[in-house]
Amino acid sequence: MIRLPALQRFPTNPIVRPERIPYARAAGAFNAGAAIDHRTGSVVLLVRVFESDTERSSLALAVSSDGETVDEILDRPVLTREMPYEQWGVEDARITFLADEGRYAITYTGYSPDGPRVCLATTDDLLAPERYVRHGPRLAGENKNCVVFPERIDGRYAILHRPMPRAVLARADALEAEWPNDGPTVLGPRPGTWRSARVGAGAPPVRTRLGWLLPFHGATTIDEGNVYSMGWCVLDLERPERVRYVSDAPALTPEAPYEIEPGPIPQVDMANFRTGVRVVFPQGLVERGADYLVYYGAADVSVAGARVSKAALLDALDVAIARGEGGVPW
Repeated sequence: MIRLPALQRFPTNPIVRPERIPYARAAGAFNAGAAIDHRTGSVVLLVRVFESDTERSSLALAVSSDGETVDEILDRPVLTREMPYEQWGVEDARITFLADEGRYAITYTGYSPDGPRVCLATTDDLLAPERYVRHGPRLAGENKNCVVFPERIDGRYAILHRPMPRAVLARADALEAEWPNDGPTVLGPRPGTWRSARVGAGAPPVRTRLGWLLPFHGATTIDEGNVYSMGWCVLDLERPERVRYVSDAPALTPEAPYEIEPGPIPQVDMANFRTGVRVVFPQGLVERGADYLVYYGAADVSVAGARVSKAALLDALDVAIARGEGGVPW
């Protein structure tokens, strides 16, 4: 089988550690959404911060001029617990730049007594928190994993979200209206594999000549260690419910010391991690020069990144797709 080019971890990893958060004493600074700021060209990260004193999460804004080193972290949260649906925390942002509209769509988890809900904020300026506009929960019921495609398909917004344990594709006429929960399953768990328990969209997909390139996470069962890893998926450009390729083996799995935390740590229930917190959780994918940069949560503690050549990855995927290689989506 075709071997895909390996992701190369940044030598600067972890690029955001809890002690770098200026506005709170943090036990974790992890699970960052990422996007290129279209005005400055900098990489902007929205980092989940678990605050030790409140035992709740907020979102911090970090900026990197080179993509590998964080130059600045804002001294106040960009989104914190202001609305009833955020009472217990603001978590796990994903950022999509909608170029045709000149604005960013930010999906995140609002946590409250009603459970985790997929929420939406939009802005025309990622670097100006005062311009962020909340639109509230978008999907009915408990759900905490969602990405918006960067382009409308057949005039409608395409959205991948996870009604546990699978990822489904929904379509909406407007971002500001409630999104439908139903849609075709795109990815699901596969017993006996690196994604035996559940899967979910990682970062918003990017358009390529082969289709929509989507990094996603898969996790094993609790009895198998509840290990979170990353894989690649390619979806058809016109019919994104059609999967052209999905990773048989993980593209990135916890191996570096900062991706493995023996614990205990306050931001997780250690009963779910019997062999320690072993987590690679992708949430950001940007194109920079000749490379794709992937940003991921490492061990639910810090933010790390890795790079891969765009040309090398797409060429290898092209051959694999032509040969009919790739795993079963669900």
